[in-house]
Amino acid sequence: MLGLSLVDDFCLLTLDDTTGSFCLHPGQAHDLGLAAAVLLELSWSGRIDVQSDCVSIVDASPLGDSVLDPVLAQIASAKDPEPPECWMGRIGGEAARPTLDRLVKLGIAEQVPDGLYFHAPAVERSRRYPGDTLGVDEVRTRVMRTLLGGETPEARDVALIHLAEVCGVFDCMLEAPQREQARRSIEQLDSPHPLCETVARLLAAGTPAPLQDPGAHEPIPDVPGLPFLGNAIGLSGEIRPYLDKLYREHGPICRVRIPGKSIVVLSGKEGVEFAQRHAQTHMRNDIAFAPMSRAAQSGRLIIAGSGHDHIKLRRMVHDVILGQDMEANLRAMLRIAREEIARWHKMRSVSLYAAMQRLSILQVGHAAFGISVSEHVDSIRHWNDSLIISMRGDRPNFMVERRIRKSRRDVQQLFERMQSERRPLVGTQRTRYLIDAVLEAHRRQPEFITEDELVAAAIYPFFQSSDQIACTLGFALMFVLADDDLLRRCRAEADAAFSSNEIPAGGLSGLELIRAVAAETLRIHAQAPLMQRTARIGFEFKGHLVPAGQPMWVAGAVVHGDTDYYRDPEKFDPDRHLPPRLESQKPGAYVAFGVGAHACLGRRYSEDAMALNLAAMLRFAELDRFPSQDHRIRLTSYPLIRPHRTCRIQVTGHRDANEASGPSGSAS
Repeated sequence: MLGLSLVDDFCLLTLDDTTGSFCLHPGQAHDLGLAAAVLLELSWSGRIDVQSDCVSIVDASPLGDSVLDPVLAQIASAKDPEPPECWMGRIGGEAARPTLDRLVKLGIAEQVPDGLYFHAPAVERSRRYPGDTLGVDEVRTRVMRTLLGGETPEARDVALIHLAEVCGVFDCMLEAPQREQARRSIEQLDSPHPLCETVARLLAAGTPAPLQDPGAHEPIPDVPGLPFLGNAIGLSGEIRPYLDKLYREHGPICRVRIPGKSIVVLSGKEGVEFAQRHAQTHMRNDIAFAPMSRAAQSGRLIIAGSGHDHIKLRRMVHDVILGQDMEANLRAMLRIAREEIARWHKMRSVSLYAAMQRLSILQVGHAAFGISVSEHVDSIRHWNDSLIISMRGDRPNFMVERRIRKSRRDVQQLFERMQSERRPLVGTQRTRYLIDAVLEAHRRQPEFITEDELVAAAIYPFFQSSDQIACTLGFALMFVLADDDLLRRCRAEADAAFSSNEIPAGGLSGLELIRAVAAETLRIHAQAPLMQRTARIGFEFKGHLVPAGQPMWVAGAVVHGDTDYYRDPEKFDPDRHLPPRLESQKPGAYVAFGVGAHACLGRRYSEDAMALNLAAMLRFAELDRFPSQDHRIRLTSYPLIRPHRTCRIQVTGHRDANEASGPSGSAS
């Protein structure tokens, strides 16, 4: 119909604008419905013949459709005709993303930065499709006119309505009285296509459609380990080299064991691609992060959420980030950085990680809440570590509960201060901070963010951002101070960018090399080398069956050591991120900020903070290791991968505002 297929219509009918995903959850019904739509469209186009027991090729010539043609090619290359349910198990999950991407290009849907899709605002307002499809009412309007208005639908819409009915779409869309009226209208339509009966039968059986021929699944490779401990020793240190080893030896899927748990690991480019396409429908986050939620006494931690509430939280935070004055934020960050550098100069030496963590906490406090949190830095540190330790689960509860209770009391005091300062100002100032959004959300929907959950919802950005920024800054500074040529180049860039000692008119656009240093640091020392998930439904991955409820890790950072993407990946080489090489810009090559529905919302802020702080330290201070001859990069892996507490720096002098860039050493 004017360029839109049944596949497009099914996606648009099931797209839920409150969640940015499909209304059919956890995904089996949607995948089967979408697969049936693909087969019906190919049948109507005269390319295949669909019978109850087989699908056979009629005409293998392509249609010029990015969704239909790959399926047509698969059917044409099959040795023998196979039943429809076999094809449904293979194609449904693969069709959604390219269909949505096509609808975005047509201006019918839009994609927001965290990978969610919504109807385009123009379509929402006009209930019509733009461009070549002008004059065609959008699918929800057409369907509702049939179900609730008694209009006679076209034949294609009859097939769509029957398919949506067997998949349970109208149970999601309509209230009970409307649902009964819709049921009566559907009974008056022509009989459904036999494919609808196949979908209904598979859903009634409660099992997924066959993914391959029976018995074709290979067992998931088990990684050899020690009795009782399993693979715990290998996973206890710096984890990425161990994950790289697993990928080389066992491929993109394997099974590791730690005391009390068996975990399936999806690794490398294959694991990243699968997570990007299927994380929202095939994986869940809340089970793996339940210990952290309990420690925080909140179900409103973004990192620990799943489903509709998680998406609402992400949209709230995303809207706050978009509405902030980035130039004012950068000015405040630079001011705080210079104040901290001056404080370091009064001390013989400072702990590298502690200094970077304090700096990032102060800056996040200003950006998210508009206040100074200098009196609460230690409380926030303890809060962060308490959540991480509770998540690791490798210490008895009695060893961590006291620390968790104390840190919770401390951050409660910080929240009460923020609340008292910001609540009277909500809605009265142009700048809107995260604390304002949290308080407003509680006022409007107290059941969404309850009084007990306010603290964790407001304080969480300290956990999400400050640790990553602090760790990356610490490692990056060690890399730069260990390489005289890199130090010279970075300092020259910082001097040029901050020649006026203020944020330049172009923002941080002149810090290309320093940004590359931060990116390369995150490539080598990714703060989230794996993502902990649970299989929401059973699914096939590379010929192996992952059962529903299976604990999983998506080891995305393995791609950072893949020679298909990076030349000499073990070497610290910031130039790989700059023209002409641009190795990290290859699709799927760089996942330092996560993938899918839980990709980092604060990526832009974090990248700006890393670049600005590193440049400020090089521009305004002469820094050296302490002791200066120690150029080893020590790290600790508990509770996270961080610079070791023995890593220290000292400010050997201040650099004058008009001082030209020069070699490393004491200020003149």
